[in-house]
Amino acid sequence: MKEKVLVCITIQENSRRLISEGFNTATTLDAPLHILHIRKGETIFDNPESSSLLEDLFDYGSELGGEIHFLCSHNISQTIMDFIVTNEISHLVIGESPIDNDFDSTAGIYEEISSTLSPVTISVLSREDYKFQEV
Repeated sequence: MKEKVLVCITIQENSRRLISEGFNTATTLDAPLHILHIRKGETIFDNPESSSLLEDLFDYGSELGGEIHFLCSHNISQTIMDFIVTNEISHLVIGESPIDNDFDSTAGIYEEISSTLSPVTISVLSREDYKFQEV
């Protein structure tokens, strides 16, 4: 199976760091880079700044050669797992989630993916290394 890297991002400026890490992994593995944002719910248009920042992140990812994907879902972890299976992803890069959020936690996503999709290598980037700025 050919190596493929997936980076899951949120609408935050610090998602650039996740994209950069995914790019470095993809370059090392000579693998395609996929960048995925999953909006919990139905739309991104409830916050005007969100669509602008998301566009900036997608532009950055595209500049690095990443293939951009945007999905809406109420079940974040299942949607990530479905994407991994459908696209035959071998490496996943995700950021550690904040303590207080209404999204699936990184720990939950990590546990679910690692127990269900064992051949996937998962890198979780610590929140301690960057500032959290939610838009």
